[in-house]
Amino acid sequence: MKAIRFLSISLLIIVVYFGMQPEPAKAQQTKRVILAGYKHSPSVATSGSGLITVSAKGDTLWVNGEFSDLTSTYTGAYIMIGKEGEYGNMLFRLTVDLNDERTGGVLKKKANTYTLSEAQKPLLKNGELFINIISADHRKGELRGQIPAIK
Repeated sequence: MKAIRFLSISLLIIVVYFGMQPEPAKAQQTKRVILAGYKHSPSVATSGSGLITVSAKGDTLWVNGEFSDLTSTYTGAYIMIGKEGEYGNMLFRLTVDLNDERTGGVLKKKANTYTLSEAQKPLLKNGELFINIISADHRKGELRGQIPAIK
């Protein structure tokens, strides 16, 4: 009888111990995104380029980086919905600190932090988001970079 009681208590302790363990925290994932004109379809002839870092943890998305040498004046920067080679709708407008010529700028993490809805999370997970930098001469975008899948 003592053996059964000992086993029962041991089993109860094991169940309680493992049942109370916190769920493992999801680590922040970071991906680099190269911005270039050739990534548009059709490609855009430009001297411009950029490098953006996109990070995500839970439902929070951060964007920071820079771009330069647009062929004309900057008019907007966005995270947009679309697979590689597809053009889609705007999801978030990015905040950019422009250079004096307005042909380049810096995106700071603090100003470009977004909360993803449950409907938006699968877009990031499946690599269906891209960054689009728009200029006066290229209204559909001069620089583009597909955000790799972030699980």
